[in-house]
Amino acid sequence: MKSFLIFLITFFYSAFLTGQITIIGHAEFNSTPLINTTIVIKQDGLVKETFYTKTKSDFTLKLTFDKNYQVYFSNTKYQTLFLEVKADDIPKEKQDINMVHELNIPFVLRTDQDIDTNVFKKAFCKIFFDGRSKMIADTAYTNTFNKSVIKKQTQEPTTTNTTVEIPVMLAGRICLNKNTNLPVVNQVITLLDKSGKVLKTTATNRFGAFAFTGVKASEVSKIKLNIKDAENATAKFTLFNSNKVAVSEAKPASNGYEWVLKPEELKNMINNQYVSNIGGKLVLTSGQQKKFFSNKTVYLCNKHNTIIKKTTSNVLGAFVFEDIRPDDTYFIGVDTKEVGSGEKLDFLNKDDNYIKHFDTIAGIRRSLKINTNYNNLFNSISISDDEMKMNVNAKVYGDQNTPLGKIKIILLNENYLVIDSVLTDDLGAFKFKYLPFLKRFYLSANNSDNALDAFKNILVYTLDDKLVKIITNEKGKRFIYKPIDAEINQIKDLEMDDPWLDLMGSNKPKKSSSTIIENILFETNKTDLLPQAKEVLNKVILVLNTNKTIKIEISAHTDSKGTDADNLKLSQLRAKTALTYVTAAGVDADRIISIGYGEGKLLNKCKDNTPCSEIEHAQNRRVEFKILEN
Repeated sequence: MKSFLIFLITFFYSAFLTGQITIIGHAEFNSTPLINTTIVIKQDGLVKETFYTKTKSDFTLKLTFDKNYQVYFSNTKYQTLFLEVKADDIPKEKQDINMVHELNIPFVLRTDQDIDTNVFKKAFCKIFFDGRSKMIADTAYTNTFNKSVIKKQTQEPTTTNTTVEIPVMLAGRICLNKNTNLPVVNQVITLLDKSGKVLKTTATNRFGAFAFTGVKASEVSKIKLNIKDAENATAKFTLFNSNKVAVSEAKPASNGYEWVLKPEELKNMINNQYVSNIGGKLVLTSGQQKKFFSNKTVYLCNKHNTIIKKTTSNVLGAFVFEDIRPDDTYFIGVDTKEVGSGEKLDFLNKDDNYIKHFDTIAGIRRSLKINTNYNNLFNSISISDDEMKMNVNAKVYGDQNTPLGKIKIILLNENYLVIDSVLTDDLGAFKFKYLPFLKRFYLSANNSDNALDAFKNILVYTLDDKLVKIITNEKGKRFIYKPIDAEINQIKDLEMDDPWLDLMGSNKPKKSSSTIIENILFETNKTDLLPQAKEVLNKVILVLNTNKTIKIEISAHTDSKGTDADNLKLSQLRAKTALTYVTAAGVDADRIISIGYGEGKLLNKCKDNTPCSEIEHAQNRRVEFKILEN
C-alpha cells in the first residue's frame, strides 16, 4: 500500500512538473473582437484538432513539446491565415516550463482590394523557442509579412488583345498665365467628345489639379473649363499635365474656355499612376477651449476600414498622407481614447479653414469619411507636392552589427544631385530634417578615409532597430543605396510645410527678419475676424509663447479696388484687430507691431485701372507676419 501511494505521488508530481506551450489568442478585425472563428491545428500536415470560438473572440491552445505545428484560422467573410509554432528543438531540461505566448489574430476581408491575398499562402506569424525560457514571435518576419499585405501601386494596364481599349486616367492642373502659383481652384471642368457630349465631369482642387478616371482615350476631344466670371475675360488659362509641363492654352468658348486636344497633347495628359496627397490640421475642441491635436497617431484606412498607412501629427496637429487614388473612398481616423467625453475633433485644411469634425465611430477609431472624386471636401484637403516636407531617418551598421559612427551620409535626388548631407552619430544614426519632398531619393556615404572598405555588407535599420536592407559593399566603389518604395516608406516621414514650424525649435532656425504670408480672410469692407483667421492667429500665439526670442510685425494689405484712402484705413484696422486678438491671449503687447499698407505694396501688376482677373487681385489681399529679433 505504501509503495502504491509513493507511485501515485510520484506520478502526479511528475505530471504537475511537465510543461507545455500555451497560446492565448484574440481574433479581431480592424482591432474589433471577432467571434465564430474556426481553428484547425495541424502537425506535419495532418489535422490533429479542430474547435470553434463560437460567441467568443478569445481562445487558448495547449501544445506539447518536440513537435512543430501549423494553426489555421478561418472566418466566414475573412481571409484564412495561419501561424507556425516550432517546438521540436526545445531541450529536455527546459520542458518542465509552462511557456505562454499571447498574440492577436488580425483578420482581413477577402474582398478588400488593397489586400494582397496571395501573401497568406505563407504564415502570418512564426513562434519559436528563445533559447532560455519562453516562446517568442519572429518580429523581423512579422514586420516583413505585414508590409507585404497591402498591395503596391499597380503598373499601367497592358493587354494582348488589340480590339479592346483599356480605359486610362487623364490628370493635370489648370493655372493662369502659365504660372503654377496662380491655380484655378474649385472650378468645374468637363471632358467632351467630338460631338460635344459630356464624357466626365470633375472639379479642380485647391491648387488647380484634377483627374478623370476610366476614360477611353479614343473618345476624348476636348477639356472645358466652365467659368463665367466676367473678371476673367482678360485671363489666359494654361493646361498642365500631372508633371507640371504646360500642354496647351485655352480658347474662349460658350460659358467658359476649352482646350481642343491634339493626339500628342492627349497622350501627355494620360497618367495611369496618378495619385495625390491629402492632409490638414486637427484641433481638439471642448466648449470654448481649443488645443492642437499634437503628436498623436493618425490612420489612413480604406473603405473597409483596413489601416493602410499611419503617421504622427506634429506640434501644430498637422499631418499628411501621400498616394491617394482618385475616385476612391478612405477614412482618416484617430484612436477613440484620444478624444474625451464632451470633446470634438475638428479638421482644418492647410489654409486653416474649418472642414468638418470627425463624426464617425468605426471600431476603436473616430474617423472622417473621404470620397476622392474631387468634391468640395476632398479638394479643400488636397496637398500639392510643393506643400510637403520630408524627414529621412535611419541607422547604418557594418558587418557584425558595427555602428558606422561619424560617417557623412549624402541624400541625392533621382538625378543624383546632392540635396543635403549629415554625419551619423556614434550609434550610426542620422536624421535629415524638413527637406523638400521627393517621391524618390538615394543615399550615399562618404568613404574618403576608406572606413567602409572593412565591411562586406552595409545594414540599414529604422531608428527603432527594424532591419530595412542589407546592401553588398564593394571595396573601392562608391556606396549608394537606392531604396524601393516599401523601404522609402520605412525611413521617410512626411510633414505639411508650415513656416511657423521653423520658429518652434523643431527644425532649422529661420533667419531673422523673414516674412510669412498667410491668407487671412475678411468679409468685404469689414474688420471682424472670421473663424479661419482665428485659427491662423492661434498658431501665431503658440509660436510666440514657445519662442520668446522673437517679436512679430503684423501688416495687412488690400487689392487696388476702392480708393487709396479707404484701403489704407481698412488695412490699418484689420492689422489692429489681429494684434488685439493675439495680446488678448496673453502675449506681451511689446512683442507685436501692427501696420496697414492698403494697396501700397501690391505683389503684381494689378494697380488702379489695370485689367486683372479675380485670382490676380486675390494675390494682393493678404496679411504678412514679419519675424523680428526680440
